[in-house]
Amino acid sequence: MLNSVFSMVEKDPGLKDKLKFLAMGQGNDEMAVKMWKAFHKIQFPQIPDPDSTFGKAINFSPYPVTMVLDKAGKIVWVHIGAFDNAEEVLKEIKKVVK
Repeated sequence: MLNSVFSMVEKDPGLKDKLKFLAMGQGNDEMAVKMWKAFHKIQFPQIPDPDSTFGKAINFSPYPVTMVLDKAGKIVWVHIGAFDNAEEVLKEIKKVVK
């Protein structure tokens, strides 16, 4: 589903240059991340995090967590879990990205 949101953002002139996508493979090594990226045809960078360093830093266990940050690096939107509807996610992101 995040691939769908990514595609919509890339097609939206109001968001395309304001958002960058990056995925963390929490608890996954480089090989697992490469396999996941290939299997799901992920179009944006995905970084391995085998020791869950990032997850521990933000106090999240390994499950999907999506965050949108502003240009200053402040978290302005968080979604925990999988998405049910990419269009609804895009609407929510548009509300917080200026």
